[in-house]
Amino acid sequence: MDNSDVSHDGHRMRLLNLAINAGIDSMSDIQVVEFMLTYIFPRGDVNPLAHRLLDTYGTLTNIIDASPTDLMTIKGINDRSAKKISMLGELFFAYTTAKMRKKIRVDNRVDILDLIEDTLRFRTTENMVFLAFSPAHLLCGHKRIRSDSSDSVSVSIMELTAFLASTKPAIFVVGHCHPYGSCKPSPKDFEAFDMVKKVCFDCGVTLHDSYIVGEDGVYSMVDQKCVRMYYDIDALKSAFGR
Repeated sequence: MDNSDVSHDGHRMRLLNLAINAGIDSMSDIQVVEFMLTYIFPRGDVNPLAHRLLDTYGTLTNIIDASPTDLMTIKGINDRSAKKISMLGELFFAYTTAKMRKKIRVDNRVDILDLIEDTLRFRTTENMVFLAFSPAHLLCGHKRIRSDSSDSVSVSIMELTAFLASTKPAIFVVGHCHPYGSCKPSPKDFEAFDMVKKVCFDCGVTLHDSYIVGEDGVYSMVDQKCVRMYYDIDALKSAFGR
């Protein structure tokens, strides 16, 4: 081991001790990204790479939400490391949901909208989520399907049927997002909604609703209207000449 390896190992240990003793919240953005990269790259100086990632994406969340293809445009990121970084969001989501599964209870539509919004609102590609609730309205199952595209995500009848069979929900909720676009449904959204309704009926499951999360709000396929408004996206596009 040369002197540079010793120096890098010492820096990594200082980062680890800072995270443990002061907490992640006390670390700077660059330190947090560096700390994350130490789990992706077992040795070496990751500080320059952390700066390149932050310069490109701006925040830790944007880095983790980036697709492997986008990440590989950054010097120092190969196919394997790009895939590892992009899976961190899935890992964090799985941890949080597993920890909260017995605690998440929905008593009304507002609770469901909050959960759907937290899961989908700031995604940079289309994602779909299945939420299963017990008769006591506790979350008993979830599945998130991600896409590398910003304008399409799909699910098969077999995949949906398997989820309903494994979770046996009293109430089922499905949602997907329209990154960078309106929450208003497309013709394909109506087709998908009809498919979901049929599968739920055949499985004897109550479909609460199918929600679409866009830049302007959340749309209910059952009510056929926006049930949570963020802002008027058409007015904003007009104001900025888009």
